[in-house]
Amino acid sequence: MTTSEIELPTPLGLVHLRWREGKLVELHLGPFEPGVHSETSLPESSPHEKLIADLGAYFRGEAVDFGFSLPDGIGTPFQRRVWQALIQIPRGRCATYGGLARTLELPPNSARAVGLACGANPLPVLIPCHRVVSATGDLTGFTAGLSWKRALLALEGVPLCNDQVLSFSLV
Repeated sequence: MTTSEIELPTPLGLVHLRWREGKLVELHLGPFEPGVHSETSLPESSPHEKLIADLGAYFRGEAVDFGFSLPDGIGTPFQRRVWQALIQIPRGRCATYGGLARTLELPPNSARAVGLACGANPLPVLIPCHRVVSATGDLTGFTAGLSWKRALLALEGVPLCNDQVLSFSLV
């Protein structure tokens, strides 16, 4: 099994990417270290050049359409269903865990299950689980930490105050 890894410096911290058999299987956000790392470019011969360029543009604050679809073989059917819904949340917008549960026509009180699926997301940013907040707009749970979640939402233009999303419409 062929595995390749890249460590991508961004203005917010290091992003670790792992491919298996040419398919992206993990995106891990390293320690939140704004301003510590400067961007570097990979050789033009990199087979993952477009994704790397798109991530660089995203972390510079540019609107990017990753054109991302879920890779085969990751997640349970339930997790994949939730992750597919996350991909539909537009940049600069937020959804709630309960709102996603209702959108997915899950039984009442399924918000926690949606939250657990968000927490199992192996590809944050590409599957934008950072765009999911509590019913009150509070920033809650993010595997890379709330500093990353706060920074990603701010990068996308979501207004925040005291770790709460302001002036937004929930999806």
